Amino acid sequence: MTGPRVSFVLPAWKGRFLEEAVTSIVRQTCPDWELIIVDDCSPDPLEEIVAAHPDPRIRYIRNGRNLGGENLVRQWNHSISFASGDYIVLASDDDLYRPTFCEEVVRLAEKYPQVDLIHSSVEQIDEEGRHLWDDSILPEFTSKYEYLNWWLTGRSFTCIGNFAFKRSALLEMGGFMDFPCAFGSDIATPISLSQNGVANTQEMLFCFRQSSQHISADRSRFKEKLEGISQLSEFLRAIRYEEPDNPADREYYSIVNEDYLHKKCVYDYFNLVIRYLPFKQLFPYLKLCRLASGKDKLMMVLRWFKKRVCKKTRSL
Repeated sequence: MTGPRVSFVLPAWKGRFLEEAVTSIVRQTCPDWELIIVDDCSPDPLEEIVAAHPDPRIRYIRNGRNLGGENLVRQWNHSISFASGDYIVLASDDDLYRPTFCEEVVRLAEKYPQVDLIHSSVEQIDEEGRHLWDDSILPEFTSKYEYLNWWLTGRSFTCIGNFAFKRSALLEMGGFMDFPCAFGSDIATPISLSQNGVANTQEMLFCFRQSSQHISADRSRFKEKLEGISQLSEFLRAIRYEEPDNPADREYYSIVNEDYLHKKCVYDYFNLVIRYLPFKQLFPYLKLCRLASGKDKLMMVLRWFKKRVCKKTRSL
């Protein structure tokens, strides 16, 4: 009797780190996996990079047009349609997996068969692969209340590649949740699949590469990012978890309230977008912070000036 099978699905566009990404999957200690690389009409020679790994578990597909350029989440959902495994890992063309990642996913899937979501803590690396910092280690099993609390309080780093999704549950909900330019999709999708709890690795088995090529670092898409923040906040406010009986879960549950979620939304508006704007763009972009009150926007302006003044003072 074989255990659950893992499908690594890798929508690819950038060639720079693809060889490292593929190698990290080929080196998995658990042999029962498949890797599906979906070339999204990249100008880089991705097929040549993939051909350097003549492994029957690897499948290369090239899109007829650049789907990710039209809608990134649509490209994700198109890519996972080729997967056949019990669990899907949405890999990236520049991130890495430690050799025991797949083995640990299978172990946790067998130990906690009720969960639809398996999570790995994250090691952040730079473009040269050097260690930057480590994520928090979550308990091996967390309830949906505890998982949401860890994310809301900033103790757990989220990027779509550090999860293994039960394929049947992901497909049943229609695939990955579609927010503008995928901003917030990597947060809302795992939360939606955490209803039966989350199984967590006890080591950093996923390496997220900090790169100027990441969408999260793209400062040309601030309008989409602000709308993504708004839609994610609306998603969080619409969550209707029943009040738990477990006293520990009651404590985690208490943070999910309108006031806290509103403050987090405004915090994200400022820290992910507003703080980076030049003065001439400040007020047009504040208008796009549609869930912020007039008072919130005034406070963001004051914070913007304070940061610019402090920055100038430090440079003197």
